[in-house]
Amino acid sequence: MFVGSDGRAQTVVRRHTMRRRQCAFTLAEVVLSIFLLGVVAVVFGALFPTGQRLSGSAKWRAAALALAERRMEAIKFIGYGNLTYDGLRAYGLIDASPNTPPFSFTNTDDATRESPARMLPNGQGQIVVEDVAWDVKRVIVRVSWRELNGRTNQVELRTLVTNL
Repeated sequence: MFVGSDGRAQTVVRRHTMRRRQCAFTLAEVVLSIFLLGVVAVVFGALFPTGQRLSGSAKWRAAALALAERRMEAIKFIGYGNLTYDGLRAYGLIDASPNTPPFSFTNTDDATRESPARMLPNGQGQIVVEDVAWDVKRVIVRVSWRELNGRTNQVELRTLVTNL
């Protein structure tokens, strides 16, 4: 402490000169960053193929459902009287064989590319017509396909068609 020119006591504060710290990373920080980056890369690498597979599976399921819906709407349109081999074949809704239920529509509509064989991997289509009552028939439309992992999936739609 010392007395200033105005007669008051004043304190001297010494300022220590601190060495400037350089902006740099330590070896531990660099190693930790590389480790975390590696973990993120491994996790992403493991999840990416799964995401791709699920995306493909969803695409095929949507295509199969669209095929089955279009086929079912066409069957409803042609009516009860045409739910025979000859009627379904005349409208181009089934393949030439088999000529007994379940009917196949795996390779029909090749010109419009709307056949299960063209739209799906190992795609197949079936139409089953069953008598439920003397004037009611059950129609089942199935579309199946085999995914790249070998698993077989199927979409099935059902409806009743009456003789009006």
